[in-house]
Amino acid sequence: MTLISSDPYDAAKRLKKAYRVLLTCHRNPDGDALGSELGLAELAEKLGVKPVIINRDRTPANLMLLPGAEKIQVADQLPGDFPDAYDLVITVECPDLDRSGFEGLTQVPILNIDHHPANPAYGVVNYLDENSPAVGEMVWRLYGEIGVLPSPEAATNLFVALSTDTGDFRYSNATGQAFRAAAEMVDAGAEPVQVADWVNGNRSEASVRLLGEALRTLRLECDGQLALITADQEAFRRAQAGPEDTEEIVNVPRSISGVRAVAYFKQWEPGVVRVSLRSRGAVDVRTVAAGFGGGGHTNAAGCAINGELSEIEGQVASAVADALRTA
Repeated sequence: MTLISSDPYDAAKRLKKAYRVLLTCHRNPDGDALGSELGLAELAEKLGVKPVIINRDRTPANLMLLPGAEKIQVADQLPGDFPDAYDLVITVECPDLDRSGFEGLTQVPILNIDHHPANPAYGVVNYLDENSPAVGEMVWRLYGEIGVLPSPEAATNLFVALSTDTGDFRYSNATGQAFRAAAEMVDAGAEPVQVADWVNGNRSEASVRLLGEALRTLRLECDGQLALITADQEAFRRAQAGPEDTEEIVNVPRSISGVRAVAYFKQWEPGVVRVSLRSRGAVDVRTVAAGFGGGGHTNAAGCAINGELSEIEGQVASAVADALRTA
C-alpha cells in the first residue's frame, strides 16, 4: 500500500517506527536538501532512531558551517551494511529516485519527502506538498506533528533550507506560509544574520573564480530577456572548481534589468552538460527542463543532457525562447 499526503501525519507515524534510517537527497545538494537532512537527523535522534546521512556529491563550501554538517558522508555507493542494517530510507527534495545518484535504495522502504510538482510518489510513504515553499518547511511541520521541540541548531538548519529555497525570501514561493514558518524558527533559536553570513558570505575561492569564468561568456538574446552563461571543462580547470562550486552563479545574470530567464550550462566531465534554469513570473522553465528529462519548479529547474555542449546550448536556448514567447 502506497500512502500519499501533504499532511505530515503518515510520515511521522513511519519515522517513529524506524530504528535505523538512511537519509539522502538529490545530487549536487543545495541549502534546502542539506538543511532538511540535518533537521531530520536531529528529529530521528530525538525519537531514538539512528540516522545516517549519505550524499552522492560534496557539500558546497558556503554550507559547510551548518550545524552538524560534518556528519554528512559523501560516497559513490551506499554503505557496506546497506540494506541489512536499515529499516527506512528517507529521500529529501528528490523528485525522481535516480536524482539521488545511488542505485538499490528500493531494497528498503522509502519515505519520500518533497515539494516538487510531478513527483511520481516512489516511496512506501510519500509526504508531498508542491505548495510548500521548501522541504525544510515540511520538516518543520513534521516536528510539530510529532510534538518534538527542535534545538536552536535544528531550527537554524531548517531556516537555511527555507531561506535558500525562497532566494532569501525574494522568490514567488516566499508566501505567508514561508514567513510564518521562518518566524517560528527564529523563535526556536535560528539566527538569520548568522545564516545570511554563512550562505552569502562564505564562498570558496574556486566558486568566485568560476563565477568570473561563467560571466565572461554572458550573452543576451530575445531582446535582452534571455541570459545565457557557460562554464565548460576548461573553465572548471582554470578555476580549480568542482560541482559544489556552482551554486548561486545562475542567479547573477538573473539580476540584470529586463532579463526574464537564465540558462546556465555546466560541463565538468565529458559528454554530460548540466543546465540550471531560472525565470521570473509566468515564464515556465520547469516545462523546459522536463522536455530534456529534468524537472523542478516553474521559476527554478534543471536537467542533465548527454551530448555536445554547443548543440545543447542551442537546443535549450531555443526551448527557453519559446517559453518566453508563450508566457
